[in-house]
Formats: sequence, C-alpha cells, structure tokens
Amino acid sequence: MPSINKLSVRGGSGMVTLPKDELEMCGLLDEDGDPDTEVQFLIKMERPGEWRISVLDDSCVDDSWYSGDTPETGVQVGAGGGSRG
Repeated sequence: MPSINKLSVRGGSGMVTLPKDELEMCGLLDEDGDPDTEVQFLIKMERPGEWRISVLDDSCVDDSWYSGDTPETGVQVGAGGGSRG
C-alpha cells in the first residue's frame, strides 16, 4: 500500500520515512522493535520525481510471507504519522 509523506529535512538533506508495519513485515526491525540501523538501502532516482528504494543485501529481508500481491497495510497521511485508512 502506498505511503503518503511530506519531505522532511535532516542535516541539509531531504528525508522520507518508511512505514514501520511494512518494515516489521520484512523483518527489518531490531529486537526492541526499532528500525535496524545496520540495514543499508540503495536509493536510485529512476526519473525526475521518482525514486526506487531497495535493501542492499536481500538476505536481510524476510519474504517468507510474500505471495506476490501487495499487502494491505494502510495509508499514512502527513509527516510522522497521521490517519490511517
């Protein structure tokens, strides 16, 4: 499910967030339930206004649950939370 966020600023760079429930589904949270900061992502601009984000090391991702369909995880509106639909 798409996530709608506003662009944030951190250290002079633009920043977006990834939905925590989707990180959890992929096994990308640490034992405390926080995002695993050891996981590295590749961010590539595909064309103006469109980026692709992927985990650099696929072995970090738990995809045992994946059936080929996009999971229904809700839509986040706004930066840092908001309402879910």
